[in-house]
Amino acid sequence: MLTISRPRRLAVAAVAAVGAMCVSVLPAAATQAALPTKARAAASAAAGATTPFSVYEAEAGTPGGGAAVRSLTAAPTTQYSSAALEASGHSYVHLGDTGQSVQWTNTTGQPISFLNVRASIPDSASGGGITGTLNLYVNGVFRQALNLNSKQSWVYEGNGNYNTSDNQNPADGDPRVFWDESHTFVTGAPIPAGATFSLRKDADNSASFYDVDSVDVENPPAPQTQPANSISITSCGAVADNTPTNGAADSQSVDSRAAIQSCIDQARSQGKTLWIPQGTFYVKGTAGLNAQGITIAGAGLWYSTVYRDVPVPNSTPLAALFDLTSCTVRNFHIDANAVSRSTIGGDGGAMDTTGTNWLADGIWTQHTMSGFWASGTGGKVQNSRLTSIWADGINVNNVSLNADTGNDLTVTNNFVRGTGDDAIAINSVNYNTNGDGSQTFYKPMTNVTVSDNTSIAPWGGKGVGIYGGSGHQVRNNYISDTARYIGLGAGRFGVNGSDLLSATVTGNTVVRSGGNAYGQGQPALHIGNGGDGQNTGIVDKVTVTGNTVNDSLYDGIAFSTSTNTLLQDNTVNEPGRNGIAISPSFYPAPTGSATITGNTVTGLDPGASAFVNNSTGFVATLSDNHWPPPAPEGPYGGTPAAVPGTVQAENYDTGGQGVAYNVTSVNGNANSYRADGIDLDSTSDSGGGYNLGWTGAGQWFRYTVDVAAAGTYTVNLRIAAPAAAAGALHLSDASGTNLTGAVDLPATGDWQTWGTATTHVTLPAGRQVLTLHQDTGGWNINSLDFTADTVTPGTNLAAGKPTSESSHTDVYPSSNVTDGNQGTYWESANNRFPQWVQVDLGSARSASRVVLQLPAAWGARTQTLTLGGSTDGTTFTTLKSSAAYTFDPGTKNTVTLTFPATTQRYFRVTVSANNGWPAGQVSEFQIWTS
Repeated sequence: MLTISRPRRLAVAAVAAVGAMCVSVLPAAATQAALPTKARAAASAAAGATTPFSVYEAEAGTPGGGAAVRSLTAAPTTQYSSAALEASGHSYVHLGDTGQSVQWTNTTGQPISFLNVRASIPDSASGGGITGTLNLYVNGVFRQALNLNSKQSWVYEGNGNYNTSDNQNPADGDPRVFWDESHTFVTGAPIPAGATFSLRKDADNSASFYDVDSVDVENPPAPQTQPANSISITSCGAVADNTPTNGAADSQSVDSRAAIQSCIDQARSQGKTLWIPQGTFYVKGTAGLNAQGITIAGAGLWYSTVYRDVPVPNSTPLAALFDLTSCTVRNFHIDANAVSRSTIGGDGGAMDTTGTNWLADGIWTQHTMSGFWASGTGGKVQNSRLTSIWADGINVNNVSLNADTGNDLTVTNNFVRGTGDDAIAINSVNYNTNGDGSQTFYKPMTNVTVSDNTSIAPWGGKGVGIYGGSGHQVRNNYISDTARYIGLGAGRFGVNGSDLLSATVTGNTVVRSGGNAYGQGQPALHIGNGGDGQNTGIVDKVTVTGNTVNDSLYDGIAFSTSTNTLLQDNTVNEPGRNGIAISPSFYPAPTGSATITGNTVTGLDPGASAFVNNSTGFVATLSDNHWPPPAPEGPYGGTPAAVPGTVQAENYDTGGQGVAYNVTSVNGNANSYRADGIDLDSTSDSGGGYNLGWTGAGQWFRYTVDVAAAGTYTVNLRIAAPAAAAGALHLSDASGTNLTGAVDLPATGDWQTWGTATTHVTLPAGRQVLTLHQDTGGWNINSLDFTADTVTPGTNLAAGKPTSESSHTDVYPSSNVTDGNQGTYWESANNRFPQWVQVDLGSARSASRVVLQLPAAWGARTQTLTLGGSTDGTTFTTLKSSAAYTFDPGTKNTVTLTFPATTQRYFRVTVSANNGWPAGQVSEFQIWTS
């Protein structure tokens, strides 16, 4: 039975920074020895594998000598990794000084004679790793030194190497793959039930630190003996080498590849079982082993090892160590010297399998590119362990070894930890493109069962991925501690994957999962296409029932485009963001449908929602769900922003889609700031923080403000725009009245090069709700700064402002009407009434008076005038109806038009008659607030 402890996601004491992650550091006195708890008891009584070993998490032990527990305390704000993020339980114990230790009590009820330690020691200064020892104590007495190494860990993602695994240059920074696993038998008497055992850094342990994640303990049975009707590989010349590998091959070992292959061929021709006795047998070079229709058996996965030794760096693409067709393999261990999943690092899977009714039972695989890459019909992987794998743990598919079928395959009761890609995957491929451009098509997979498995701490993939096909059953699996990606996903893989036409996902437990790969804030459980970044294909009729999602890093359950999903009787506890989300960041759902019924969401953080639908095209039918009601619209953080003052664009109101905001796509990557994850980006503007981006026509965001005093306010918008954006935005009040008119934004040159655009609003005093409308896209906004307007009633708003006209004659353009000179004037084309002249204030301003003038020395004349106003320059409202106005030199040829105060950007005078000259004429066009 697997046992594992799981501390709460954010149970912290003092906080220290590790990279960009938040990690807690607990002194020894802050923790107590804790009994490990059953994995099956965590949330679902039936979830996970039943194993012959128990897992003791380091953070559940007792640190000694000043050792500290380090834990992930908040969702990552970076796309990069950390030791805590890749650790099981997202926690570990750090032994940094001599005398520091971590101790447990043997509560298994059985003696412990075998240990498997998951630990991390430093890389070498130039990369490539080191070796070291860590001392084991039993009841406080030294027992033995355990061999550890960092030769098959520590790769680096800086300097353009993100999401690769073959860069071993520490100078590039941003490390990942911190953990490796080393196992050994206990020297001397087994550790008795009730005894204490500890790992301690002593003076003879030369590494500068030892991070301990967990230790697996068990009491293996005696080695099995060679069965009847079998042939031993030693009879064909295979030679065991029992020198510990410790991250690298023994240079003195014998290459047994030819001998093993000879025995395989003899076993097939003689109808015998191939026997792998105790010992480590090397397969050297780039060639592997091929078998058809036989049984290959070992003395036990603790005793019999086939070790692949590839010259590194390698330039020859590798097949798997074993290419198997319709074979049974059981009870042995596979290891390799690979240092990455790339050819140069010695890639190559452990077992590529196809055929009918094949079986893999009791295989322990480490350090290969993949564990099982398996197709065919009726095959099964069971009771196996896969730890520290460079890519997929168990990938059942329809393409392995040139097959085209993957039906009725079963993956059950396996333990998978620390994979660089999906721990377990159903991978139905529709087609592959060949070197000549042609395409090979495959039959969609059907009726695959993935049940009662444990998937822990994949550092580069999902816990369980369902990619295409139909009729699949994924049930009673335990998934935890994904470092970057979705915990459990049901969808389609890539543009060449098969559509997913039906699957049942039930009784699974998903803990501390999701991740921030590529800054995406991925959910713990996901249904829909696009789970691999390709938003294509059909995902239909997925039934998701009775699953438990605990402590997700971001959203608990999320949907992208998918149809006819049944989400029923699932429980989401303490999600890092929202409980259930349709179309969250980077997972668009422009269309789709789901029935969501009987689900429970508890432990929401402030500002998060139990359910949010960010899509107008995804139809969700909700009934009988058990979760808090949605939060009403209100100011972010509970307190309205003060006006005058600065309103941060990222602090839009709470209340969710359609209430506090409306977005047509959800693309933000500042996932740790707002629970909804909407369109936020880290800003380079002064002061830092976040800006609002991914703008688009029709989107809007609301802000609740407290206005200190009624009046007109200048609004300085901090914006970034690669190109100028005409009519980019406007502000409205709670009744929808346009307060600013269309606001043009200048080009700043880049998305994070910041400038200021200015507009004006007139506001009453008290609490107001302002809406920022995005009328066009192509710009970011960081803040809106409101200051009391300096314009006084004696200020001509039109002075120096740009103008336009219906026409002009000779040297009398419209620009003359705002130049402040009564002697210059605009004159339209003659004999072509009506004609107009217009002033653009640059932003909507409140005004109630327009003054028109002609040159003071002109004789009297009467013009028929209409005054209009507009916020966008297209649609005009009549402010003064058509009427005749006399310009009299006795009153300096001045006409005044008054009207109720209105907020407009454009003011236009239309002239339909003039008894003094057959054209429209204006020398000064003044606009006044009162």
